[in-house]
Amino acid sequence: MALTAAELVKADQEHLIHPLHHPSENAEPVIYVRGRGATVWDIGGHEYLDGLAGLWNVNVGHGRAELADAASAQMKELAYFTGYVGSSNIPAITLANRLMEITYDNMQAVFFTCGGAEANESAFKTARFYWKAKGKPDKVKIISREQGYHGVTLQAMSATGMGAYWKMFEPRVPGFVHIQTCYPYRFQGAKPGESVGQAAARALEEAILREGPDTVSAVILEPVISSGGFIIPPLGWLRAVRAICDELNVLLIADEVITGFGRTGRWFGVDHERVVPDLMSVAKGITSGYIPLSASVARRRIADAFPENAKQENVHPNTYAAHPVACAAALANLRIMEHDGLVPNAERMGRRLLEGLQGAVGHEPIVGEVRGRGLMVCVDLVEPSGGGRPLDAERTSRLDRKAWERGAIVYVRGTVLRLAPPLCISPDEVDQLVGIVADSVRELGKECGR
Repeated sequence: MALTAAELVKADQEHLIHPLHHPSENAEPVIYVRGRGATVWDIGGHEYLDGLAGLWNVNVGHGRAELADAASAQMKELAYFTGYVGSSNIPAITLANRLMEITYDNMQAVFFTCGGAEANESAFKTARFYWKAKGKPDKVKIISREQGYHGVTLQAMSATGMGAYWKMFEPRVPGFVHIQTCYPYRFQGAKPGESVGQAAARALEEAILREGPDTVSAVILEPVISSGGFIIPPLGWLRAVRAICDELNVLLIADEVITGFGRTGRWFGVDHERVVPDLMSVAKGITSGYIPLSASVARRRIADAFPENAKQENVHPNTYAAHPVACAAALANLRIMEHDGLVPNAERMGRRLLEGLQGAVGHEPIVGEVRGRGLMVCVDLVEPSGGGRPLDAERTSRLDRKAWERGAIVYVRGTVLRLAPPLCISPDEVDQLVGIVADSVRELGKECGR
């Protein structure tokens, strides 16, 4: 006998531990039951415009039967077999080949995993393997950025530059160094005549030299910072980072877990500057969230280090690496993205969303900046008294509820309201989302002005 809605809520509260879990925030859980395109419905039949694409991952939209069909067909043929060396499967081989086609000519190989943190963990380990194979075993440190997010497994958490994720799980893994992020709206420390991009690049170079290039393995960065507030570096910064890494003999890891597969209006965030990373972590949009899958993609010189060090195998096992069903779903997902033109649609709809919000709330007293790249658009909230001070987080915490009550799901954490809807969103849905966010921000503004 099926449980009632009330019974489901009770069972959820008693037996399910959620990510970012605190019982006080789970007093009234919303149970979502259905989705189509950019719209989802809860168990009570209420309809919401999904302004977050699930968790910035349902790129092709909800309810795509083609993905379910692809997974079902593969399950009927071969649901699982080990991907350990010496055995393989057709979907994994085909997907690896396809990824080489949509990345860069000098990207060579891919290691499949299950989630974004795993992809980054694999990248860190691959970097260590590479430097050991090159006779430089002391190159183990990782440089990342404040407000960057790279996952919450122990190494990935240590790379993540957000203290809230460390508090109850320290000590962190040693060897991770954080530097100031390239945050044009709030960057501190630029010298006279120096742009924010130049200052941030200089800070990176200084950090590598301070730590010692012979001890630094890699720099990891998100092309656009995601969970930390949709922080968008100016064009030119990423090219400068690539040049510094080349000069000081440090690897560059691009964390494209969120920015990959069309989210920024390009296949990958690094495409905006045509920068080729040494390792690239992808997840989320690779299957549009329909089945867990992620990957660490390696540049040719990194992949070539494995046969060079043939006396030692790559001991990095993963039961579900190269899972045939997940890889089949990913292939179907990529076909949809290409057939429906979702990458260019993300660029067009992202521009419409950004311009709509700038016009609707850009001059509100509690709005410091509206910024975006592709379908990653945010509103940076400030105190109405001026000076650009971040709005009190206790006030901003009410904002996502205000939008939800108006029929849209948005993400507010800290002082930034973030929007990342499915890439299939239509112009009318973009305008609807702008209207809901604008009404919610204005209501909060009135409350703050009292």
